[in-house]
Amino acid sequence: MPIVYLIGFILWIWAEIEVFVALGSTAGVLLTLIGIFVTGMIGISLLRSQGRRITGSLQAQLARGEAPVASLADGVSILVGAVLMLIPGYLTDAIGLLLFLPGIRTLIGALILKRISARGGVMMGGRMPFGGGMSFGHRSGDRHPPHGSDDSDDIIEGDFEERPASKRPIDKKD
Repeated sequence: MPIVYLIGFILWIWAEIEVFVALGSTAGVLLTLIGIFVTGMIGISLLRSQGRRITGSLQAQLARGEAPVASLADGVSILVGAVLMLIPGYLTDAIGLLLFLPGIRTLIGALILKRISARGGVMMGGRMPFGGGMSFGHRSGDRHPPHGSDDSDDIIEGDFEERPASKRPIDKKD
């Protein structure tokens, strides 16, 4: 399987160079190079604006107690699209720009999340990459503080699962 990825990567680089040469011969080398920088700046701008909107939507859905699956898929797609727009090349820029379109970004983001979850999952913590101010953990407005805080709340929320008793105790030696 790695040989397929290598061949695909080589073909992708070849296609990027072909597009770059064709555009450079038509529009000129200077305009082609400026276009690479402009698309990178557009990617950063779109990441900021769309990322803030998606982060706000995530926060609103979490506050209502809804599962933010579509917003999470949108966020993943926007992040991948911005990274693609920062990579020099017009084909990667075109695909990155497609990932910012509302209908496509949800679909592609859901496929990316499905692939990530099939490989074993991701552990998140800290702040969101969009700079939207959403953090995981204790904030002053949280209803239930995290484990180990100073509040003396005796309520423990969670799910449980009954497991059959083991055949021999752990601390017993043979």
